[in-house]
Amino acid sequence: MAQQKIELRRLRDFGENLNDTFQFIRLNFKPLLATFFAICGVFMVTMAIFSGLYQSNTMSRLESIVSGAALQDGGFLQIFGIGYFLLLLSMWLTYVMMQVTVTAYIKFYVENDGATPSIENVWDIVKRYFFKVLLYSIPIVLLQLVGFVFCVLPGIWLGVVMIPFVSVVIIEDQNFSSAFNRCFEIIKENFWTSLLLYFVALLIYSFMSNVIGLIVGGIVGFTAYFTTKDIGTTLGVVTSLFNMFSLTFYLVFLVSAALHYFNLVEKRDGTGLLSRIEGIGNTDKNHDNTEEEY
Repeated sequence: MAQQKIELRRLRDFGENLNDTFQFIRLNFKPLLATFFAICGVFMVTMAIFSGLYQSNTMSRLESIVSGAALQDGGFLQIFGIGYFLLLLSMWLTYVMMQVTVTAYIKFYVENDGATPSIENVWDIVKRYFFKVLLYSIPIVLLQLVGFVFCVLPGIWLGVVMIPFVSVVIIEDQNFSSAFNRCFEIIKENFWTSLLLYFVALLIYSFMSNVIGLIVGGIVGFTAYFTTKDIGTTLGVVTSLFNMFSLTFYLVFLVSAALHYFNLVEKRDGTGLLSRIEGIGNTDKNHDNTEEEY
């Protein structure tokens, strides 16, 4: 039985994007998940550990502050110590790696006519683009922070515009300035539909990750609490497990955003339509050559 494929380079409305997102994940579930964990797993576990340790330490500090025991040694300020910045660093590395990995998977899928990539195939692409995207993300994040500081709306606007940035860098192999300008080009006249789609995709991701993550985290958390009687340890365990499940379901948003990138590019350039027309032309030529042989 031939493997079912999804044409990614085509126009999609709101409903088609969500349907194809889950269809793509379903058809590629095992290889996509295996690749995701193989490449991003270390980063996800590291982030979960730092998050759990930070939450546990924060809860202990807050209990000390409430009791007055930590007021003299700056207990509140220590909440924003080295553990806090290690958590931020691990979050940054993890989210960049997840974006690069999923986009690399999709890049191989598109360039090889829907063939399922191996972990090695995706890793080869990730190695070429991870540090590039990591470096490029610094000015993007700084610009968004400036937008949020001076007024929230510019930060939201720039955040929506820059969501296809990683796809442009990897799939189109663009440098920073070209990718930055390209995002503004393809989002033109599509801002509000993009904002709505990203918002709904984030809602779906949040609902799925919160429900399952809280159930699993709650079960383990109750076990940890009745074992240790330490609320700080319990919160750390729950937070770590919740983050692991939450990061896994982030695949939904990443795939949806990638499909919307192809939709935006198709609206502007029509590359998918042109490639299909060329494919039909090549098929006709091959058919004519076959008839001439007879």
